[in-house]
Amino acid sequence: MKYVFLYISLFFSLTYIGQFNIEAFVNQNKITLDEYIKYTIKSNERIRLTNLSFENFLIRQGPFTSSSSQTTIINGKFEQVKEFSYSYILSPKKEGDITIESIQVNYENDTYQTKPITISVGKGKTNKPSQGNQNTTTKPPENNTKFFAKISSPKRKLYVGENILLEYKIYASTYHIRNLEITDYELPMSNDVWTELIEPKNNQWKEKLEVINGIQYRVFTLKKEIVSPQKSGDIDILPFEVKTVVNRDFFNRGKQKILKSNSLKLKVKALPPNPPISFTGQIGRNYKLNVDVKKTFLKVDDPLDIHIEISGNGNLKQLDMPKLSLPQDLEKYPEETKSNIKVNEKGIYGKKKLHQLVIPRFHGEYKIPSISFSYFDLNSGKYKTLIHPETIITVEKTDKSSASNTINFEKSQQDEVVTINDNIRHIKTKTELFDFSSPIFGTAYYWGLLASSPLILLLFLVFFSNKDKFSNSEKTLLKQINKQTQIHLSNAEVNFNSNSLDQFYKEIYSLWISLISKKYSIDMAELNRSSIYQVLEKNKVNPDLIRSIDEILTKCEMAQYSPLSADDADICLSKTKELIQNLKDNA
Repeated sequence: MKYVFLYISLFFSLTYIGQFNIEAFVNQNKITLDEYIKYTIKSNERIRLTNLSFENFLIRQGPFTSSSSQTTIINGKFEQVKEFSYSYILSPKKEGDITIESIQVNYENDTYQTKPITISVGKGKTNKPSQGNQNTTTKPPENNTKFFAKISSPKRKLYVGENILLEYKIYASTYHIRNLEITDYELPMSNDVWTELIEPKNNQWKEKLEVINGIQYRVFTLKKEIVSPQKSGDIDILPFEVKTVVNRDFFNRGKQKILKSNSLKLKVKALPPNPPISFTGQIGRNYKLNVDVKKTFLKVDDPLDIHIEISGNGNLKQLDMPKLSLPQDLEKYPEETKSNIKVNEKGIYGKKKLHQLVIPRFHGEYKIPSISFSYFDLNSGKYKTLIHPETIITVEKTDKSSASNTINFEKSQQDEVVTINDNIRHIKTKTELFDFSSPIFGTAYYWGLLASSPLILLLFLVFFSNKDKFSNSEKTLLKQINKQTQIHLSNAEVNFNSNSLDQFYKEIYSLWISLISKKYSIDMAELNRSSIYQVLEKNKVNPDLIRSIDEILTKCEMAQYSPLSADDADICLSKTKELIQNLKDNA
């Protein structure tokens, strides 16, 4: 008993899903006077049809009623889907286009109605049956035109480069085709068009029901794609073929049918002449240009980010971003481009971004020229140009205090370097030879040599007394270089261990500036990554060693705007120690 009660409770707790709906359709909309149509009304709730009449048709049989119900359990809830069907067999009273008017029904104090359906009636082959004949067969004739393949597009006339939607579908009349199996199909590629495939969810398009001219179809989608013609004139979209098996029964018997779709002819118009200079082929709607220069006041060697963004509805995948014409004194890094583009039945839309990093190496004012982007606007049928005005950035000198903390040396150290240059003696290339075979005693040479002997002796004494001082000056320089290098390395290791990676890379950068300045007697103010490369080349340093040092300096500069990992810093430190030793060996 308790189980019966439970069952009843569950029965009455069913949740009925969906709002009330009603529709009407016919099995065919082209007949002759001696043929019949099946007119069906479907709803998801039981309704009452009273005094139903058809002005231009005779009711031969009906109504035939049927109902179905399907119950499912979703998240512990019982849900029930119901369907009620009412069918009539009708014959036309006259030739021509005649209409089955909409039918109104009342449900829960609201009025609902079906759509009117137009039937095309031609002249019959036999005499029209009399109105009193009520025993005429109720089965409508087979009509193979109710099973077809079709390529469709919302428009046939368009511009070169304009995007349109193409859909490849199969239509099967629910009256004629009980079940359908697609065994094979071929979708040929069309020439002179650019295509972008639309990906369905779960890799398969859902089957749908569609009523066309009063006939209900099951619709199977094979492919949807965005097509963009690449030339003007007539372009043919080629038909496709589908192999199917229909109406397979319990004994695995069915009819094999091959469907061939229609073809489409696109009328493609050329774009208007004399496009703007900045036009690169973009065609679409609602384009926008946004340029963002992150800062306009900065100091020498500070990184500057420039962002360019173009958004709109068009073929953004083929978009060429505007080129930046920057002053030569701004050191440019490789451009970075990112896209966020969607493709669906609405077309291709989204945005494309360009990021440009520059570093000013000298103080002063710099002009970033205006940026233009042109496109052909489909809404107005005209070219449009979007312009961002030029931007002035001001670069100030680096603070002396901060510079001394990073890369400057003490003045006494610089003076010592200069002193070394003063003590360098050049080798004489011109020598006077004396003929010792001839007697010199009593000659002018003899007496001159004798008179200068005390001076020569004095010079020898001065030379030997200062010999160690001259030889030790280069040793002193090397000691200073090693000492300064070791200080930078120690500071770098401290910053690395404390995870102060920003300061770590600044210290490594300062190390190389200091080292190159000392080693090759160059003012540190004249050194940067680019000039260091040139200095090393000029002094015939091994090319592989130059490239390795340049990679380290590049990482140091990149770390100012793009944080690097601790692993990167560890590698940078080890590599720097190795390269310092290699540079010593190279000398």
